[in-house]
Amino acid sequence: MRPVRYTIVVRGRLSQRFASAFPGITAEAGHDETRIDTEPLDLSQFYGLLEHLRNLAIELVSVNESSRTTEDAVRPIESDVHEAETS
Repeated sequence: MRPVRYTIVVRGRLSQRFASAFPGITAEAGHDETRIDTEPLDLSQFYGLLEHLRNLAIELVSVNESSRTTEDAVRPIESDVHEAETS
């Protein structure tokens, strides 16, 4: 199976310190959720990341395959900008 990028949304605000504990991910905290974007992962790496989140009692909101590039991962997506402007 080919490596895939994922976007994982979790409940709560995770710090950049959290992201630094997991090589190959970026975390962007929102108001009450955090979006985690991964580098391409194979299936065992993906399940390993999910297991780490579970072991830390971090609640998953959504998990999706992502077509975002690494450069996109560090920029807010359009809906994030709109949401921040209206808050």
